[in-house]
Amino acid sequence: MTLSAVGIACKDIEKSISFYEIFNLKFTKYGDDHYEATTNSGVRIMLDTFKLMKDLNPDWKEPLHPGITLCFEEEDAYSVDKTYKKIISSGYKGEKEPWDAPWGQRYSSVRDPDGNLVDIFANIK
Repeated sequence: MTLSAVGIACKDIEKSISFYEIFNLKFTKYGDDHYEATTNSGVRIMLDTFKLMKDLNPDWKEPLHPGITLCFEEEDAYSVDKTYKKIISSGYKGEKEPWDAPWGQRYSSVRDPDGNLVDIFANIK
């Protein structure tokens, strides 16, 4: 079994696309309410509108407290700082500024437009 994709429900899909494009993801549109991009590691990120989620499952409810964390690995510690600054300067919410974690990584956390936690890290060499 292989993890192939992660689906993210989006209140404002255009904002979500803009956010995830900061991570060098290039989205392809598959209908008005579904977009996909593939990470360098081969995992697909699928963005679906709240409308599509409700159309697929009329009992679906908008999440109150997102509980997933996506983790993006950068090439080096400098890139963690650079990506974090780009996200913040683009108007998105920072959760934790870059710091040197005791497990040997440069680490930071931000929130996507729907409140999902997104970590950015790199091994400290």
